Amino acid sequence: MHEMEELYEICTSLGKSLGIEFALIDETGKTKFRLALRKDVTIFKYRSDYKKQMIEALDEMKEEGVLLFTDNLGLQYLAVSAAQKDASCYLVGGPFLTIYTNEETQKRIIEENQIPLQDEHFLSDAFKTMKSLTQEEYLSMGKLMLWIVRKEHLPIELIYRKSSPVSFSRERPLEIEESFTLIDERYRVQNEIMHYVSMGDSESAKKMFARTLFDFSYRVPGDPLRAIKNQYLTLNTVLRLAVEKEGVTPLALHQLSDNMAILIEGAQNVYTLLDMGKRLIEEYCLLVNRHKTRGLSRNIHNARRYIENHLDEKMELREIAASAGVSPSHLSRQFKKETGHTITAYIQHRRMEKAKKLLSQNQLSITEVALQCGFLQLNYFSKVFRQHENCTPLEYQKQHK
Repeated sequence: MHEMEELYEICTSLGKSLGIEFALIDETGKTKFRLALRKDVTIFKYRSDYKKQMIEALDEMKEEGVLLFTDNLGLQYLAVSAAQKDASCYLVGGPFLTIYTNEETQKRIIEENQIPLQDEHFLSDAFKTMKSLTQEEYLSMGKLMLWIVRKEHLPIELIYRKSSPVSFSRERPLEIEESFTLIDERYRVQNEIMHYVSMGDSESAKKMFARTLFDFSYRVPGDPLRAIKNQYLTLNTVLRLAVEKEGVTPLALHQLSDNMAILIEGAQNVYTLLDMGKRLIEEYCLLVNRHKTRGLSRNIHNARRYIENHLDEKMELREIAASAGVSPSHLSRQFKKETGHTITAYIQHRRMEKAKKLLSQNQLSITEVALQCGFLQLNYFSKVFRQHENCTPLEYQKQHK
């Protein structure tokens, strides 16, 4: 059995080492995670609903089975089952090609699927840049996927499946397949990173940043260094806007933003930029945390740290005061004086912020979120949440899917 975080790491490691996109899909065909490497949105429009077909094939296979699936566009995918504690999950690598796709093959695929003329050249360009694997290469990739998810050496049994052509002639699709849309995924990840940085949570922000790799080299053909610099300059701006909303002074923001921009532009090769994303996140989170604790005494700083580390537990005032090294009555007066809030109000506020973060990730049930935020009764959690957010926890979770 694998934890979801472990599966994210598997996807990321395989994708970055093999140069092929990897994704995790659940038993309904919904994408839980995707390592995005390509920008071919036209391909996403005209692929059939191959995920459900893959799941059906995988569910019928033996434990040592690896699926080699060919979609309606002639693109290949390798897939294996990766069981979780309470649900099925599937690891998918692709798309890639296993044979050289010439113009004649492309024309046949376009005609079979009756793809509109205006998109033919986009598909042709995508085929030309698609990674091709020999039989030996994709067999090795399948073995690696199977061994990693099973955590043991198993002989591989390759199963072949193919989807049927799909007609797109009568109506051009209005939406790109949601779960595999690079644009949607990029902005989802960006918003998650902004949220964590605005909270000063560098570890969560860095985890989110590492989960999805976006390749923007196509924007500056022939100059990958310039493309990567542009990517990090954009991230620098995005994080500055996230931190600005937290009330950090304009001068501090200007200095950090300028310093990071100079650092990015001064990079002489790609290798010096490898950890720039993490560096940006750490610097802006540090700025947020400094702002939050500015003007606070050591007693209050210690009390807030204790509260942050025990949000999932029942907290007594005497325990919080002990962590700050003062009496409960003194802490209550000092806390209200320095922060403008009572300790009870502050704890409730921080629990609501944690609840919103957990709900927006859509990985836990409402009950599990309530328990992780220190609420033993679901009805009380819902009541407090509604008072703060003007909606129920379930409504909030649905809004952030």
